[in-house]
Amino acid sequence: MRVSILGSRDQLCVNPAVMEAPSSREKLHMCQARVKSKTCTFHQNVEKSKERPELRDNEIMDIEDLHKLGKKHNFCPYYMSRELYQSADVIFLPYNYLLDHKIRASLDIDFNGAVIIFDEAHNVQKLCEETASVNISGQDIALAVKDIEEAVEELKNPNVGFDEADVAPKDLNESELLIIKDLLLDVEKQFTGILAGRPASPTSITHPGSFVHGMFQNFRNPGIVKALELLVEYTNSSNTAAFSAKGRGVTRLLEFINGAFNEHIRPEDLHELYKVHICKEEKKEGGKGFLKGKSDNTILHLWCFSPGFSMQRLARLGARSIILTSGTLSPLQATAEEIGLPFPVQLENQHIVTASQVWCGVLGTGPDGTSLNSSFKSRSDPKYLAALGQVIIMILKIVPKGVLIFFPSYGLLNSTREFWQNSGIWSRIDNIKRILVEPQRKDALSTAMKEYYEEVKTGRGGCFMAVCRGKVAEGLDFADDNGRAVLVTGLPYPPYKDARVELKRQFLDDQIRGKKGSMTGHKWYQLEAFRATNQAIGRVIRHSRDHGAVIFLDTRFGDHQAKVSLSRWLQPFFQKYTNIGVAIKGLANFFKVDSSIGVLRQSAVSKQTAMIEASRGIKRPMPQQDDGDKPQQDDQPALDLAERYQDRPQVKAEVAQDIYSTSSSHITFNNITRKEGGGQLMAAPMMVGQKRKKIKLTSNKSLPEKQEAGNDESEAGTRNMAMEYVARLKKMLGAEEMKQFKTAMQQYKIKKQFDVLVPVLKNVILVHQSSDENLVRDFKVFIKRDHLSDFDLFCNVTAASL
Repeated sequence: MRVSILGSRDQLCVNPAVMEAPSSREKLHMCQARVKSKTCTFHQNVEKSKERPELRDNEIMDIEDLHKLGKKHNFCPYYMSRELYQSADVIFLPYNYLLDHKIRASLDIDFNGAVIIFDEAHNVQKLCEETASVNISGQDIALAVKDIEEAVEELKNPNVGFDEADVAPKDLNESELLIIKDLLLDVEKQFTGILAGRPASPTSITHPGSFVHGMFQNFRNPGIVKALELLVEYTNSSNTAAFSAKGRGVTRLLEFINGAFNEHIRPEDLHELYKVHICKEEKKEGGKGFLKGKSDNTILHLWCFSPGFSMQRLARLGARSIILTSGTLSPLQATAEEIGLPFPVQLENQHIVTASQVWCGVLGTGPDGTSLNSSFKSRSDPKYLAALGQVIIMILKIVPKGVLIFFPSYGLLNSTREFWQNSGIWSRIDNIKRILVEPQRKDALSTAMKEYYEEVKTGRGGCFMAVCRGKVAEGLDFADDNGRAVLVTGLPYPPYKDARVELKRQFLDDQIRGKKGSMTGHKWYQLEAFRATNQAIGRVIRHSRDHGAVIFLDTRFGDHQAKVSLSRWLQPFFQKYTNIGVAIKGLANFFKVDSSIGVLRQSAVSKQTAMIEASRGIKRPMPQQDDGDKPQQDDQPALDLAERYQDRPQVKAEVAQDIYSTSSSHITFNNITRKEGGGQLMAAPMMVGQKRKKIKLTSNKSLPEKQEAGNDESEAGTRNMAMEYVARLKKMLGAEEMKQFKTAMQQYKIKKQFDVLVPVLKNVILVHQSSDENLVRDFKVFIKRDHLSDFDLFCNVTAASL
């Protein structure tokens, strides 16, 4: 089976001149120009490098490996990957390569009968919308007019040494270019008058998607599109400067035309699934040259609001299966509805971690009683910001090693940082753990991450402040000490007044009114916040032996709707604290014993491994036989003790000491191992030197009745003990605590998981242990046999440390 990987020029290009280009678009054009003119030595070395052993032997490589190999041996990794995938059975690629119809068409992959797997698919809906959306600005139109004027001038006066092999002047018709120029000048006039001619001069306006038909109707002509394609090829092939704007305008125009008018988009699709939003571009500080005064630039956005539109186009290509996987797809029904495809098979699993590995709580108030609420009304309140800082300082003093703090947005992170720096809270936090902040520039992130990891490993610990939906929240790994706690300071709702967010909500509400959907705009808005939250908190538990805390520092997380919207794996551990002192004490106890639990966990695994390995090598000699009672075989093989004693109580008792153990099945004749090739049961082990005796088994007709009677007596005794225990509780518990106890017992009966009992054991039973010293021990009467080892661990480790 052959495997290949695809990536972008940003990731794979090794040509230094091309990598200097400021944007992906410039890299694309410079690369294509060099390849066409055969001036890129890296591209020319691709063909002869295909026979390198690493590539010929199908050595599995990731993008970094392929980039290093190309740089080392002077071949282009980007074009090499384009060669290798054509014969591959498994192709790894960014999933926008599949959803963007332009990129998908350029790859020319046969999807018939293929299995498509979207890993980390929690952003697939957003990307479906983005790949189907395009935009163009008045500035792009002006640059396109300039490109045409320069091309016409070059056609009239060809440069000396012009290469006919590039795009011959005869392929470009001067009269066609002048017609396109006139059409663009007309569009440019409309751009300048769209907002200026409106009453009160609005800063934005929205139309149905079909609005683009009127403005760009003439550009749907196939002859015009063909002329634009030739012009784009010509301007880009003659432009080799990294920072030149030549060809940028006509390229943007062609991308817009192909995105708005192609064979996949029907007129009714444009009207129903798209919106045109025209607005002024936000001013960017520090602009130079043509970038100066960008606030006067008008942009026309053609936004698609149906993720299913792109996904259904992909499904029609004949794939056998489309699989979406992620830890944050829930609620699955809503995700399937947004994507617009039926998912007959759905699977949602519990996390493999236990209650001893996760502490989860909502802290709704600060030390002075100030409500922690990062909503728009209170996020700038000095009392709120001071209380948030105080709580974080208390938590950082408890949590060891690395801590992640997530803010809803960069704006809120920056304003909070400014207040803390002015009030001294920032320096107090930095004195406890070194602060690192997620940079908005991607190229600076790797440096920040290295510093954080190093501080966690060798220093006093690190505090990494990041934003939900940022790079840190979406996919970086913070296993073990790198992420012992995640703090979420607020609900990361999308910007309420953002035009695209407002139009998305309106679109969904319109779908409801038209009976074409079942998700309201408000429901989508809520789901977006919790999807981002779930992705952020997933940084803390990265494997089965990891442990950490998830702490919500916003009272809104205490709502019932918030709890059920969190990832399913976290819900059993969820606790709401009205008293910050109780929460801090519980968190301190958790981190006080987590090292003991970790040691116990590792010790148990080591003991099990050592015991199994030791038992496999032990051989026991067979007992001496009397002359008259010889075995039927002269050479009987030595017996493996691990097989002989696998169901003996002694071994079961020893294994049950570890924290992973569950009670084994009852010992029955069905458990006894049979010899290969025969139907006889394996003989029971005997002591050395003991004489064999024949034992005759006879039925005991009275045994079933006695056993049944014994079972009845046992059940009655257990029932009586349980009733006595409940009576003891009623005397010492209040009504609210008794309600918690009953709810926990009902959930335990339904879910059959020990984890659901841990909160009531910690917060109710242990609290009253001082009044009744046997209260925790006697709780055992309610524990199922399969969970006795978990209960023993709780009593001996968790309860003992509280």
